[in-house]
Amino acid sequence: MSQVLNTPISEINYKSNPESIPDWDSYNMFLLLDEVEKVFNVKFTLDETLEIKNVGDFKKKLMKRGINGELI
Repeated sequence: MSQVLNTPISEINYKSNPESIPDWDSYNMFLLLDEVEKVFNVKFTLDETLEIKNVGDFKKKLMKRGINGELI
């Protein structure tokens, strides 16, 4: 996330969202989704992607699949 959003990891937490991270725009959201799907070998549905509003939402989606969301 830090690399895609061009933001120091120390500034990212589970509440981080497009309002708190300047580079989190629609394009980078697409890149972020793609990268998370590749790294964790998952595929989000359209409905799931529309539900993702912050970093914590990524964690929740991964944990529902039995993946350790702490790694995100």
